[in-house]
Amino acid sequence: MRRIIKPKSKPRSKKKGLNELRKAYEELDRTARMLIRTDYLLHRANERFDQQISQLHALHRIGSSINSTFDLELILSGISESMTKDLDFEKSGIVFLEKNSQRPLQSAYTGFSSTEYRLFLDSYKEFVLPALQQEEVYLQTAAFAPPEWAKLLSTLSVSSLLLLPMRIKSRLIGFIVGARTHVTLRLTDAERRFYAMYSTQASTAIENARLYEALGQANLTLEEKVQERTKNLVEANERLRELDQVKSNFISLVSHELRTPLTAIKGFIVTLFHYDKEIPEDKRRIYLGVLNEETDRLTRLINELLDISRIESGRMEVQWRRVSVAETAQRVFDTLSVKANGVQLVKDFPDDFPQLVADADKLEQVLINLVGNALRYSPPGGVITITGRRHFDGVILEVKDQGPGIAFAELEKVFDKFYRLDNETNRKNPGTGLGLPICRALINLHGGKIWVESDPDQGCRFIFTLPLNLDKQVIPEPRSSSKVAS
Repeated sequence: MRRIIKPKSKPRSKKKGLNELRKAYEELDRTARMLIRTDYLLHRANERFDQQISQLHALHRIGSSINSTFDLELILSGISESMTKDLDFEKSGIVFLEKNSQRPLQSAYTGFSSTEYRLFLDSYKEFVLPALQQEEVYLQTAAFAPPEWAKLLSTLSVSSLLLLPMRIKSRLIGFIVGARTHVTLRLTDAERRFYAMYSTQASTAIENARLYEALGQANLTLEEKVQERTKNLVEANERLRELDQVKSNFISLVSHELRTPLTAIKGFIVTLFHYDKEIPEDKRRIYLGVLNEETDRLTRLINELLDISRIESGRMEVQWRRVSVAETAQRVFDTLSVKANGVQLVKDFPDDFPQLVADADKLEQVLINLVGNALRYSPPGGVITITGRRHFDGVILEVKDQGPGIAFAELEKVFDKFYRLDNETNRKNPGTGLGLPICRALINLHGGKIWVESDPDQGCRFIFTLPLNLDKQVIPEPRSSSKVAS
């Protein structure tokens, strides 16, 4: 059997194999490094992408606030929540400043405790405002903060704090604060640009809300003014109607009151003119007496109308002189004694009753009106009393009668113009209803007050006060002069 012998293969070099193995390992290492680098870059790109998505969400949230509501509180709350939900701040807040004082006016916060947020606002003037004026995006971190800021950050339990000023036409209207408790915030240029854009959007939302609120308030104020003016016009129109009615009543009353004495005067004058020689002397005297009374009545009516006109137009002048009220009361009694018809007139003044500075004629006019009214209602044999006494820094005077009195519901009405009580006495003695309103006006001119007290069937007490008026400039009494013959 024939044997075949194969030639032996040439053995490889051991050194060459190691080199190849080394090359394979190096290639594998490069591949691994490239994969790690690629994974890192993808992770970073994903983080940036997530951050941009969050930023877009934040801008979208503010944009939605601008378009969905003008309620300032809702906008402030929405922006504060956006800082925590969209931008990953654990604590956030937004503050709206008062326009003139630049002090915090309205705010909202998330994540801060009420104590922390109050402490933060307390530092506004010392730390926050200078920071807002310093940069558009202000960042302060605990690792690099100066001592005063480090203390504030520690008090707020945060490691980094971001401040974003909100401005409208360079005017600071508020600011946003965002804080992180564990992660130190670092900002790239792109992030700074985003936060500047974010604060601009927030500023626009808040300013729009503020303008809308101001517009709403202006509309409300305008509406209130329109309602007020409308009410005033309605009241003025009603007042004009009342005045027109008063004018009509006044004309009717004056026409009637003037016609009555004029008719009597005209009738008796015609009678005397045509039948003068045929009228006996006793009737002639009666006719002349009636003419005298009706002329006095007409004069009194005209004087009352002139007085009320001067008072209402502010043209009533007061002649200040020293006056003895007791003497004035006696003159009134002397004037009205012929009309007393058995009514007793009594004055009661203490010996030390002071003199007043007053207008003697107007004071006498007041007493004549009051005593004249009392005489009209007093029964025969009754008593009318004028009493005076000292009262604090002035005097108090009372005219009391024993007439039928005035019902309680009528007490204040008697001082109204043209008002007259509806009773038998007034129906028999017509008048204008101006006497008591004139009395009240004259007393008011002297700085006093007047009122009436009465009980049915117990008479009336017209009471008025007068200050001493010693500070008034007194008109000197005219001196009597005599001519000396040369």
